[in-house]
Amino acid sequence: MRVLFTIHELALNGAVTALLAQTRALIAAGEQVSVLTPPLIGPAAALRKTFLVAGAQLVSKTEAREHDVVVGCTILAADALARFAGHLPLVWWIHEGVVGVQYALTHPGAYQLLNCVNRLVFPSRGTVEHMWAGLLSPLPPGRVEVIPALVSPAVPGSAAEKAAGRIRVLCVGSICPRKRQADLIAAIVALGPAAPVECVLAGERVMLEPAAQSLLTAHANRFVMAGGLAPAALQTFYRSADIFVLPSSDESMPIAPIEAASHGVPVILTDLPCYAGVWRHGVNALLYPVGDVELLTCSLRMLIESPGLRARLGMAGRTLVGRFGPARTTALFAAMLAEVVAG
Repeated sequence: MRVLFTIHELALNGAVTALLAQTRALIAAGEQVSVLTPPLIGPAAALRKTFLVAGAQLVSKTEAREHDVVVGCTILAADALARFAGHLPLVWWIHEGVVGVQYALTHPGAYQLLNCVNRLVFPSRGTVEHMWAGLLSPLPPGRVEVIPALVSPAVPGSAAEKAAGRIRVLCVGSICPRKRQADLIAAIVALGPAAPVECVLAGERVMLEPAAQSLLTAHANRFVMAGGLAPAALQTFYRSADIFVLPSSDESMPIAPIEAASHGVPVILTDLPCYAGVWRHGVNALLYPVGDVELLTCSLRMLIESPGLRARLGMAGRTLVGRFGPARTTALFAAMLAEVVAG
């Protein structure tokens, strides 16, 4: 099977991490994979080698006759997918939650494409039922599939250096208002100067609110701005982390918390609909309402002061990771592609 993935950019983010994992899995199974993407620039240019080493072909233009199926990655793949309509089976692999719904509602071409693709793939049942239900309900049965993101098992290796005696809090994601790193920055500061904590923000910087930047500047000794990290470098920070936090206001099913859990790191998340049936408060994570900095601060303090709670949640999270393992996810994705190609 000749699979073409199309994505609007290769960046250091979760969607590309998921794409790379599926690319490796498909190639390992004997499939041919090409990735249609604009030229790579900046820090993301290093990703070119990663995909080439995996065995993928990176192309800036291609013809339908060279492929058996095209998979659009993220809601922003709408225009690229539409160009192949009528020539190839279309799969739309949507990674966005509310942001994706808003995009579809405000871009007529994307909205119409929902009715044209052969399959829509989402990473969680919660995303389909709680965020996309209104747009998906008119579609015929079998059009929508839920396939969890593929998360490779944690492997031993070196850990990023950290200050002795500090609890490391890690947040992974592009630094922007939707991810709400400003809430985490405020919570770390609210813990007080006596708290033995260091916060690492890993992700490409898009925009950080001025108030949060002021806190960063005033408390620079408590924060590490790691920037966008290639997958191998990011793993070293997971290995060194004691607590993982993702304070986002909107997600579909981010990979970063699952990757952290695979290393036994306890996670703190906002109580978003996409997590329904996966992350459970007090069972395998601590959840809090979006924007509630006071409760985030309390959750951080509980984990900092209780190694036993960190260990229990870390163990429970590690058990959860099996649902996102290569065997199950790869089989689901490959079976979906084969069915679409077969018609």
